[in-house]
Order: sequence, then C-alpha cells, then structure tokens
Amino acid sequence: MRSNIKHLRREQLIEATISCISRKGFARTTLAHVAKEAGLSQGIVSFYFKSKEGLLLETFAHLAAEYEAVWKDAVKRTDADPVAALDAIIEIDLGPEVCNRRKVSVWTAFWAESLGRPKYRKLCQELVAAYKDQTREMCRQIADNGGYENVHVDNVSQGLNAMIDGYWVNLVIDPKSFNRAHAKESCRNYLAGVFPAEFTALLKDSGSVEAQSVEMRRA
Repeated sequence: MRSNIKHLRREQLIEATISCISRKGFARTTLAHVAKEAGLSQGIVSFYFKSKEGLLLETFAHLAAEYEAVWKDAVKRTDADPVAALDAIIEIDLGPEVCNRRKVSVWTAFWAESLGRPKYRKLCQELVAAYKDQTREMCRQIADNGGYENVHVDNVSQGLNAMIDGYWVNLVIDPKSFNRAHAKESCRNYLAGVFPAEFTALLKDSGSVEAQSVEMRRA
C-alpha cells in the first residue's frame, strides 16, 4: 500500500512539473510552483525528489519512457507491416496524445537544456537513437519489398524525423497555424514521393488532394 501511494505521489508531482514547465518555462519553474500545482507541500516535493534537479531529471525520464512505450506499442499493433508501422508513427507523433502543446513545450525545453547538461543529453541521444533505428528499418523494409534500389533509407528516415520535429516546434511557437491533419498529410505526401506505390494509396484512402500531385510527378 505504501509503495502504491509513493508511486502515485511521484506521478502527481511529475505531472505537476510538466504543467509548470509548459506555462512558466524551464528556468522559472521552482519546487514551490510544483508543490502548489500538485496541491502538496514543498516539503513533500523535497522528500520525494531531494532537489529541483532530481525532479527535473525524473520528469524528463518519465516523458521519454512514456513516449517510447506509446510509439513502440503502435508499431507492435501493425503486425510487422513496415508501411502500416511507419504510418502509425506519423499518427502517434502528430496525434493529440503526443503532439499537444503542453507536452511538446516541455520536450523543447529539455532539448534546449541538454546542450549543457550531460544527463539530459544522454537521455535525448538514447531515445533518438532507438526512434531513428526503428524508422530507418521500416524504410529499409519498404525499399526492399518495393524494389526501390536507388532510395537512400537513412536520408528518407532522417527527412521524416526532421519534418515531425519541425511540426512540433511550430506547435509551440505558433499554435494557431498548426493544423494536425495537414501535418500528417504532408508527412505522407513526402513518403509518397519516395515510396509511391505504398503511400499514394494511403493518401487516396484519406481522400487527400495531395495524392493527385504525386500521381502527376510519376506520370
């Protein structure tokens, strides 16, 4: 029972930290802010995390583990179909569960801090490496299965990752201009330019006008 309460308290404080950073920014978030957000005393925060640095590090680790679990589960549900798996990652990365201003603003805050904090940088590198390996492998399988001999899968996967990162930053900087459906469609259109047989069909299924431009380029 005590371990369960301890776990719930830690989760409560981590969620409060995410909320505070998303509103106040990284530097301006204090233990007092987190305690107030969680409806607990500052002493409780210090008891569980010892310091602001400890709380922030665990918050980042929590975000990273949560995100990795979500996209890996999405890929697992596609039964090893690389096209469906890559499309599922687009859905996850640009869907509301992951791609919301509250969480993405915290991601970008930690990315910025990782420049001068080795522990943050290590978490970033580990997460990015796993994600890039997965998307690269999907692209490789699609290229092999479709006979795309001249496709450089590293470039394709890196291009997709860069597009998604760009949309995340856009959501934080200019949320009014962010259009979730258009963002997903743009990523699929990019992949349709590389793997037309597989992703043009997905664009057609979604009723996308972008599919027409892909067909014109193929003609």
